Amino acid sequence: MSSNNAGVPEDLGQAIHPQSPTAMSWLAPILEDLRAWPATAWLVAALIVLLYIPVLAETIPYWLSQETYSFCILIGPISLGLIILLHQQVRCTAKSPSIIGFWLAVAGVVIEWAGWYLRIRFIAMAALPVLISGAVIALHGKPLWRKLRFPIAFLLFAAPIPEPILTPTDVMAQRISTIGAQWIMQFFGFAIVREGSVLQVPGMALNVAEACSGFKKLIAFFCFAVLYGWFFNLPKGKWLLLILVSFPIALAANIVRIAGLVALATWYGAHVEAVAHEYADYFVIALSCILFVSVGRRLGCETTRFSQD
Repeated sequence: MSSNNAGVPEDLGQAIHPQSPTAMSWLAPILEDLRAWPATAWLVAALIVLLYIPVLAETIPYWLSQETYSFCILIGPISLGLIILLHQQVRCTAKSPSIIGFWLAVAGVVIEWAGWYLRIRFIAMAALPVLISGAVIALHGKPLWRKLRFPIAFLLFAAPIPEPILTPTDVMAQRISTIGAQWIMQFFGFAIVREGSVLQVPGMALNVAEACSGFKKLIAFFCFAVLYGWFFNLPKGKWLLLILVSFPIALAANIVRIAGLVALATWYGAHVEAVAHEYADYFVIALSCILFVSVGRRLGCETTRFSQD
């Protein structure tokens, strides 16, 4: 008796009765490796989580309340995602535990407690990559740490920089943005006078406040530039250049934003400028990304480090 699949093309038969892994099959080896973790590894992971519960309980509300650091909520998931992407490389890494890792982990705990005691969020959060690095080296060895060092170090971006360090840079960005917008408007023939951070146009004074300096988005953009260059596996020189270029790109986009708002205020009045001001941030993000990706492609950001040859 003939088969019911007689006459059915082989490709179609495979589509009906797929022999290939399911769409979630990539998760299976990860879960398998997690189940194979020794009890010591699970204990260390649990201790790190317990140690950082009070720190995160205080730091997460701070992230969410500060526009400058709102992106920090994504740092942990991104770091975890990068580790998952590196999973195949991690699986074949030789195991060679080192006592150096133990002492590095101890240093991480000491730094974390110092930051917590002094109520300095940056120190407490910056200790996390040190602690995780120590745990990885102590339990598995330096070869694995070398594979994971970027995702681990990326956690540093979750550490809020103290305001006394940020304020001078914020003021400088505010000044550059104001002067840049003034030059652009004068170039196009607008009647404009600058007094400090205030731009005077006929019948109106526009204050370029610290919130409009562009600095609040500059830190997030810097973080994105670091991740972008690593993801596309740029040589170190080009990677550094891409990171450095992120600063003028972000400032230039913000200068164009301020100049555009000045033009709207001059042509249509303060009420139109006020409405446009609410949506101008989206313009800055879009323009910054377009310019940044264009520069990245020029530097060779075309194939990711995870692409198969």
